[in-house]
Amino acid sequence: MFFGLLCPGEVSAVTQSLSTDNVPLNIDQSQEFDVNVNFSCPSCSTDSYLRGVFYPSGTSYFGYTEDNNGNWSNAAGGNCTTYFKVAQADLSHEGTWSGTLKVKLDTASTYYAGPGEYLFKVGRYTPSCSSASVWSTEATIAVTGPTPTPTASPTNTSTPTPAPANTPTLKPTVTPKPTQKPTIAFSKNLMATNSEVLGDSSESAEPTEKPQKTEVLSSKSHNFLPIILILVGLIFLIACVAVFFYPYIAKFINEKRNK
Repeated sequence: MFFGLLCPGEVSAVTQSLSTDNVPLNIDQSQEFDVNVNFSCPSCSTDSYLRGVFYPSGTSYFGYTEDNNGNWSNAAGGNCTTYFKVAQADLSHEGTWSGTLKVKLDTASTYYAGPGEYLFKVGRYTPSCSSASVWSTEATIAVTGPTPTPTASPTNTSTPTPAPANTPTLKPTVTPKPTQKPTIAFSKNLMATNSEVLGDSSESAEPTEKPQKTEVLSSKSHNFLPIILILVGLIFLIACVAVFFYPYIAKFINEKRNK
């Protein structure tokens, strides 16, 4: 009794207890479940607020707890009045309470790292919401579900500036010089000379016509040359055939005569 008067806080802490059962060993990440809570606080003179938390380690708490009106709360401990309320009047005369707490994961929390093993426990807060006055023993729950897809880093969508195209160098076009025809030039010079010497008489045109006639005659004479060569070849071929078949022809004639 004297020890309790000197250290009332420690006596109060010792007289509180919180335990859970029916905690599942594994759940789906979108699954909500009920956990049985046994709370004992004979010295409690205020209301209590119960909260279920998930955490990978330390105090990185996250998760939803359903309040007395069916609303879900994932508030931090400073807003503990949004949790499930156990009024001081709800305690038995021994200062105990047993009931069901509904909880689920908060998959949008920064502390949630996808499927894996997480620790779970239930805490009791006083109306001051300073911190939990007592916690249950932690349990391990294996969480299953699809692995969250990492957010892809934005890609650089800037359009590269195309390199300037090399403009081909145009080569200057060389205009070919007209080929001079020496025959025509010579005839024109000759005609000019004749016209200067002889004047514009009608007799000056006669000498120019004679070479043309000569060219026509020479071309006609050249046309007979292939014909003559063909005839010579035919005669030679006939002679060769006659020489080749002469023995047979003579033999045939002699046989005819002997008959």
